[in-house]
Amino acid sequence: MDSVSAYSFASCGWLSLQALPLVIWPSFVTSLLTPEHQHADGGQTALQEYLARSLGLSQLGLGLLIVVLSGALPLTSVVESPQDSISPYANAVVLVSSLYHFGIAFYGYVKYNETDLTGFILGAIGSGVLAAFGVWCMLFGDSRKISKRTGADKRTSGFPFKNSEADKRKDL
Repeated sequence: MDSVSAYSFASCGWLSLQALPLVIWPSFVTSLLTPEHQHADGGQTALQEYLARSLGLSQLGLGLLIVVLSGALPLTSVVESPQDSISPYANAVVLVSSLYHFGIAFYGYVKYNETDLTGFILGAIGSGVLAAFGVWCMLFGDSRKISKRTGADKRTSGFPFKNSEADKRKDL
């Protein structure tokens, strides 16, 4: 499994972990993220329940889109070569989902500093780890640019410094 597939499955898993409690038991989640002084009414409005469940379903859909569009889950039944399984949308999906995870991590951190509730910092840590993993995948995760013969990165050039070690190997 390549790094983009691992990222997409991890992202889908994290979003599903957040979504399932919202879909199954929205009142529990809203009670966890509400400060103690606002628990006086004890109930949950129909609007809160609707928004929590629709957010959960949206997160499930987003997670599945990340997996499908990144190419981790092939859409065809027959794959001729490993190059055919690489999705043209993989880099875009990793970029957009990393920005999403960064935004959620930032929001969770800000809300934690505001309210001091543990649920916000847990969400910020999980999303922050996925945002960092996504950035790593964008920078280093594409294994197609590594030479199978030498193991060197094909994207490098000799500008502005000359690679004398590589030239010595070529002269032999």
